[in-house]
Amino acid sequence: MGGTPLPEQPGEIGPAASGYALKNVSGPGEVCGTTKLQKTSGAGKTTLVMTVSKSVSAELSAEVSVDAKFVSGKLGFKVTSTYGVEDQTRYEVPKGKYGYIEAYPLYDMWTFNVYKDGKNKGASWAMKPVGVCFNQWTE
Repeated sequence: MGGTPLPEQPGEIGPAASGYALKNVSGPGEVCGTTKLQKTSGAGKTTLVMTVSKSVSAELSAEVSVDAKFVSGKLGFKVTSTYGVEDQTRYEVPKGKYGYIEAYPLYDMWTFNVYKDGKNKGASWAMKPVGVCFNQWTE
């Protein structure tokens, strides 16, 4: 995780002058998003090709109130920025079948507990777009 500050204790990042601290930090782990970026389909026999080049926003859980600048500084990426993702896939569709490809954002995800002035404010998460997930199938 280049550029990410090392925790003072295992699983802890903080505290800061703002009184915030992140504890029980875990990640990054890869997860596929649920917002469809692009789709294509076609009847076989054919090869479906999809090239994806999109801008995707980072995400920060809104369930716990926390300063986005603080989280950005501690995790090493701007949780309010947009990042470019791109990838390509090819999918062979057999004769007599219909093929589909859908593309979704791939994220690096961190989970953590937010503490303000020593009090646990709850669990939160942040996700940085890092690539593309493809879902492909035939019917």
